[in-house]
Formats: sequence, C-alpha cells, structure tokens
Amino acid sequence: MSTLTQVEKRRRATAFPPASGAAPACGPLDVQWSSPFDRLCFMLSRPDLATRNSRGYAKLLAELTAGSGCTEEELLAHGNKVRAYLFFAEDRLSKQGALDGLTGRQKYPYQLPEVSPAF
Repeated sequence: MSTLTQVEKRRRATAFPPASGAAPACGPLDVQWSSPFDRLCFMLSRPDLATRNSRGYAKLLAELTAGSGCTEEELLAHGNKVRAYLFFAEDRLSKQGALDGLTGRQKYPYQLPEVSPAF
C-alpha cells in the first residue's frame, strides 16, 4: 500500500461519524469514547462476534470498510490495539486501587483518548 492510501485511511477514520446504540461492555470501566472509529473497531474485534453473530459482524465490517477504506485485517488489528489500551488501563487502575470501591453494577468512568490507527 502506498503512503498516500494509508494517510487517506487515517483521515477517513478520524472523520468517522458518531456511533449509535449502546456502548460496548468494557468490564469495570465506563469508557467515554473519543473516537467512534475506535469504538466500532473494538466492537468488531470482539473474539466471538464473527461466530456468534455473523450477520452483525458482516454489517459492522461493511460499515467500517465503506467508511474508512480499511481491510478487515486492518480493522481487526486496530480493534485489538484498542482492547490492549483498555486492558492496560484497567490493570493500572486496579493496581492503584481505583476499582476497589466498585460495587454491583457500578463502573469506573474512564476517558479513552483517541488511539492512533494500527494501519
């Protein structure tokens, strides 16, 4: 792929329209998403989505591919990068004791900064 194509994909990902619907579950974190693209890639990369909900996976993949110009592999790589950011944020907050006081369905508010694209 040429650099221009990757730059264009990044520009389109940054300009992605806001996502609708319920926010995805992220363990004890109530994630405030800075980027709709990050949120949708996170949802696409859910480990069992392609097998448990193949129609939903195909619809989300088509929306992301059309809107960003990225391949399925690029979208999944970015979604996994977002998952890694959230995993380490949860780990860090847990070690700091910030999650200790949560009870029941309570969640810790966490502002996820925009994740630089994995492509």
